[in-house]
Amino acid sequence: MLSRTRVPLVALALAVACARTPIVTAPAPAPAPPPVRPTTAALPAVPSVDGPLSIRVQYPSANQVITSRDSNFIFGQIGSGRATLSINGHPARVYPNGAFLAFVPNPPAGAPRYELVAGRGADTSRLTLAIAYPPPRVMPTRPIATRRPDLSPRSRADSFVAVNARIDSLRTRVARNDPIGWVQLGIPNAAADSDRTMIGRPIPGGTYKWFFLPGTVFPLVARVNGAARVRLDDDLDVYVDSTEARAIPESLGVERRITQNMKVRPSADGVDLVIPMGQRAPFYVEEGDRSITLTLYGVRANTDLVNYSSADSMVRTVEWTQLTEARARVTVDLRATPYGYLVVWEGNALVLKIRGRPAIDASSPLRGLVIAVDPGHPPIGATGPTGLWEPQATLPIGQKLKAILEQRGARVIMTRTTADAVALEARPIMARRANVNAFVSIHLNAYPDGVNPFVAPGSGTYFFRAHSAPLARSVQRGLVANLGLQDLGINYDNLAVVRATWYPAVLCEGAFLMLPDQEAALRTPEYQERYARGVADGLEGYFRALGAPGQSR
Repeated sequence: MLSRTRVPLVALALAVACARTPIVTAPAPAPAPPPVRPTTAALPAVPSVDGPLSIRVQYPSANQVITSRDSNFIFGQIGSGRATLSINGHPARVYPNGAFLAFVPNPPAGAPRYELVAGRGADTSRLTLAIAYPPPRVMPTRPIATRRPDLSPRSRADSFVAVNARIDSLRTRVARNDPIGWVQLGIPNAAADSDRTMIGRPIPGGTYKWFFLPGTVFPLVARVNGAARVRLDDDLDVYVDSTEARAIPESLGVERRITQNMKVRPSADGVDLVIPMGQRAPFYVEEGDRSITLTLYGVRANTDLVNYSSADSMVRTVEWTQLTEARARVTVDLRATPYGYLVVWEGNALVLKIRGRPAIDASSPLRGLVIAVDPGHPPIGATGPTGLWEPQATLPIGQKLKAILEQRGARVIMTRTTADAVALEARPIMARRANVNAFVSIHLNAYPDGVNPFVAPGSGTYFFRAHSAPLARSVQRGLVANLGLQDLGINYDNLAVVRATWYPAVLCEGAFLMLPDQEAALRTPEYQERYARGVADGLEGYFRALGAPGQSR
């Protein structure tokens, strides 16, 4: 799992049908046999363990703050699958290996603790686990007036005038909100393949929305609680990390940014759109079905000529529009759905690098391709009831996936081959610099506080960029077919390792590590192989469709 929770909840409906017993005048036809599921659809049997009783709670830890409203899960192991367990008087299921998982009411605020009692015949083991709750929110109170206000007509009129004057003054200040200076994000990188980006957010501490390259210059509106409020154009302010926003002299910030004549040029990987405009400007990229659109902030468009290569077959047209006084839009009309792109600066020109699709061997779709396999974590990671840590399971799954992909003709780049931690931001950079054709991150799931873990313990796949959605669907089909768990679908999510634009990238949450039977399965080479095979099948299906006849290049 990732450092933040983002698993969608799936609602289940149970339908019960009942009818009177019919009068049978002829032999009833035999009921149709249930569909035969493949042997790979069942989880491996949980091994039997019958050791000394010893209660160990994996989650929550002692004195942990529980954020759920009324119920929560608790899991761990008791040493024997033949024993029983109760938690605050509620029976909890014990699996054959002694692991347990229960979803029980929260203890009362006056006695925030779980009382666990395990029993096997005359043998008994007890454990008291204290927890904590968040402090109650204190609502501000309105001060009590110490004297009776003057309610005469003249006094009321004077008060209304004073209040309206204050409101008008506040509106004027908010409307003006004049910049107080100029800032530059980071240090400009002369290399045309910079992987360094700075994040823009719609609110302080909010989600990632804009990705700015080093050297981008903005008017500074304010610095608030570690964030710098910067102006993209007259209609939009966003927030960036204040430590990244370096103050610069006003003389360096007031240069006008005006697009000049553009050029579409062939490149080793596809085509480049070159847009000269002077000072580095903030931008936003949107993908359409057969287009890529650049929104340029603080920019005036003044392009008279767009030069195309006669050999180009990817770009149909390039058009620009001046949306507002200081916001321009450049739309690149493509002959096929985008496969990958990258935005870089070359001197004073913004370059949109549009990646061409790889050549696909119809008989062996993965042959000759480069695939990045990312065994998720460490650092951090989920832990199962018997202590299986997520990175301990994702690494052998990744290694098995590497072997399968190589058997099918691909070259594999591993972001991690040992138990050592690898920085989150380093993983997509490795893939981009290796010019991979796809990126897959292997993870195992867990729910946040308050979610019943028995409702939807299945497989899910995540993507962020639109061009990665087809890969996510194909990999999800492969996971469900091979792991045999509930299909939780694919999910758009703003996750670090799938934000890359140069290649399709997905993150797999193949199983729930917090479920005792799934944790036990993930300890077996058999189930690890099935996880790997599901991902490999999905990759192969995606590239087979990408290279199918009729698909535009």
